[in-house]
Amino acid sequence: MYLAKVKKNRQTTYILRESVRQGEQMVARDIFDIGPCPETWIDYPGGNAWYLNPDLESRISSLAGTFDSEQLENLFLPFLRPDIRRATQTFRQRSFKQYTPMTRAQKETIARQVHAFDKRRAHFLKFGNMDQGPMVNMPTVIFRQLHNKSRDEIEQLFMDQERILRKKDLKSYVYTVLDLHRFFKGFMAKQMPHALDQDKVEAFFIQELCLLNKELFELTSRLHEYLIRYAIMFFDHTYGDSVLLDDMVKDFQFRQRDRWFKPPGVAPQLGLARALKIFNLTAKALESMDKKDLTREFRHLARQHHPDRGGSHDRFVELSNAYQALLEKVSTI
Repeated sequence: MYLAKVKKNRQTTYILRESVRQGEQMVARDIFDIGPCPETWIDYPGGNAWYLNPDLESRISSLAGTFDSEQLENLFLPFLRPDIRRATQTFRQRSFKQYTPMTRAQKETIARQVHAFDKRRAHFLKFGNMDQGPMVNMPTVIFRQLHNKSRDEIEQLFMDQERILRKKDLKSYVYTVLDLHRFFKGFMAKQMPHALDQDKVEAFFIQELCLLNKELFELTSRLHEYLIRYAIMFFDHTYGDSVLLDDMVKDFQFRQRDRWFKPPGVAPQLGLARALKIFNLTAKALESMDKKDLTREFRHLARQHHPDRGGSHDRFVELSNAYQALLEKVSTI
């Protein structure tokens, strides 16, 4: 059983569902409409005690037959009063089910049946890596929770897990789980998607999302509700700041430290006019910029002129000095 969060008549409501086998497929079956407020089914007799309303369990029993009451209680844990949830958390953590190792046959079945899209989502949410490596090397154990579940239950599971993502990670997450890097060449494809041609990235995103829509939900005339959130993540957010370019700059500076060395207290001097010219900025434009804006422009130019990418060493040194000179001006504005 699982608790599905759905939209009904523009209102969020919760439905108790279960995944059942239908032929060779797992499909979702509605058991009971919990309503928009699951917490109303929780009774508090006093102290830190709580239990589910007996009427709820009676109704579910009549509709679903036998069920695991402990599993049902766990579904309502997020809706407990915060003070009771904190007070009982220690006792809930003491109860655990013994881990059962998977057999080789089970691993092969899971690896074969779990969709690649689901594997990439599970991998990113667990490790946070854009570069996921070959699919065959992904540990099967992280896909165990996706086995023998309906598509609806799988999507509900990921909707809940994706809440841990920060806003700055959303677009990178979608880029990774749709495996968009495979359409591009070079190290930037996996590490710096914001440096790619975004028109092409968007075209491939739409292409892959439509393919998933047809493959997972057999829809072509409209986008399924479960995939709409990925379009929002992709188009309504920007890529998070990449530290890769910063690391490249620091590595370059370290390797060239002998050429850069200056006596203590003597910094490379560069006039404001020259620094503005290097950045193709006017003094008025600089006044409207903050540190973040200037850093973004520096990263853009650094990608073009970094020696490891075929740029000029002297030009890169001059660019770095210009950045430091302009940074001092921005900091005082």
